[in-house]
Amino acid sequence: MTLELAVAPDTGDSGAPSPAPAARAGAGRAWLALFVTILTRGYRAFLLTLLVAALLPTLWSWSSYVVRSGSMAPALAVGDVVVAQPFPSSDPVPVGRVMVFENPAPSAGNTLLVHRVVEYLGRGEYVTAGDANRDPDVTPVPSESFRARARILVPYVGLPLVWLRGGDYLLLGGWLLLTVAAFVRACFRGRTDEDRQSRKSKKHKGTVVGRATSVTALVGLVGLIGVALGAGIGNGIVPAGAAFTASTGSSANSWTVGQFVATYNETVLADDPYVFYLVDEASGPAALDAAPGHRTGTFASIAAYRQADALPNNPGYSVRLGSTTGRLVSGGSAVADPDRFSLELWFRTTTTAGGKLIGFESTRNASSLLYDRHVLMDPNGRLVYGGWTANTVRRITSPQAYNDGAWHHLVLTAVPRGNQQDSVMYVDGDLVTFGTTTRISAYNGWWRVGYGSLPIGPGYPATAGFAGSIDQVAVYPTALGPGRVAAHYDAR
Repeated sequence: MTLELAVAPDTGDSGAPSPAPAARAGAGRAWLALFVTILTRGYRAFLLTLLVAALLPTLWSWSSYVVRSGSMAPALAVGDVVVAQPFPSSDPVPVGRVMVFENPAPSAGNTLLVHRVVEYLGRGEYVTAGDANRDPDVTPVPSESFRARARILVPYVGLPLVWLRGGDYLLLGGWLLLTVAAFVRACFRGRTDEDRQSRKSKKHKGTVVGRATSVTALVGLVGLIGVALGAGIGNGIVPAGAAFTASTGSSANSWTVGQFVATYNETVLADDPYVFYLVDEASGPAALDAAPGHRTGTFASIAAYRQADALPNNPGYSVRLGSTTGRLVSGGSAVADPDRFSLELWFRTTTTAGGKLIGFESTRNASSLLYDRHVLMDPNGRLVYGGWTANTVRRITSPQAYNDGAWHHLVLTAVPRGNQQDSVMYVDGDLVTFGTTTRISAYNGWWRVGYGSLPIGPGYPATAGFAGSIDQVAVYPTALGPGRVAAHYDAR
């Protein structure tokens, strides 16, 4: 009798047969294929969604603009697309909002900016700034230069254009290769056991569906690239960024919405100043000129920027000059021998050394060979105009001292009288002194505030600097009357 021993297959702990190695490997590939399919389809859906967001608004005559710099980071990154609504030139420009406008800088050419509007200067001009920039844009923007209002931010979609225009062909080629591969892979259908068993009966249908999906995906990809190219080529490369809320959370600045008119600025501009420096900058050396001539001035050796403002109802800042060489010098070409003018500024100090507040010199350097037409503070805190020559010294001096640490408004007007001047001094809106002052010299030069050249001797300041703060500096080619001086002070 022969006994045969049957050996049962290894069932493991569960008692069920273990899968064959080939079956296990097939299951792993199936899961990997499923993961890749989900990933590529998600990527495809993400890109097509961006395409629709960037392209659909153009059906209503909106425009798309590709961003190429980070001047408003982190709200907007390089490669994002700004979708903007056309802005009627008759509408008031909303302060605090982000607008698309023609770059007003004389050397900018036909370029566009996307920056935030931060202040209305009056007379149809606005100050703009990038949220990431420390200083506002130097040149004010006229209302007719605004093209559109930013409404929608579409991230990333403009990167292909940025790479193309920047010559980053390796990045562009790599992205195209990976994107095409992802779109093609996203068209494959995951197959179950049932799919495999019936694949022959469904082969024709699957081929048709796969081809249709592939065509749709590739059309979408081409469209995505096209909208980025079209946004940049059709509307110009916009060298800026944008945020779309009424305020920004940037650590550098915090602009808040509010359509306000700086009444003081508007009042000053109504009298056609030659230069008008708001001194609102966060740093130098450029000093924004709000007057129509846009003569950008120069700060030098400023002790502190963005100090407390002199004007309670007009948002802004002041600068503290310091006691050494701190100064602000006007920009543009040299002024030819001004003999009729008005000098205006706000000042605050507690100095007992005196100093030079504002005057005229033959250079923009720290000191000059020719200098006159200056208002000084003497060591007693009184304001003095005149007396810059050794001969025929004629001055007017305020009867009161103003080194009390409070803000004061100064206006000095001068008109020629023969070889001398008729001069009038106003402080805080009131006439405080007047008279005939020393003759002026004929030369070309620049206006300046703070440190400069001064005569030496009794009655003159101990230092050529001014240890105090200044704000809202304006120079006019005319002599303001008492009514206009009072109107300026009342608009504070």
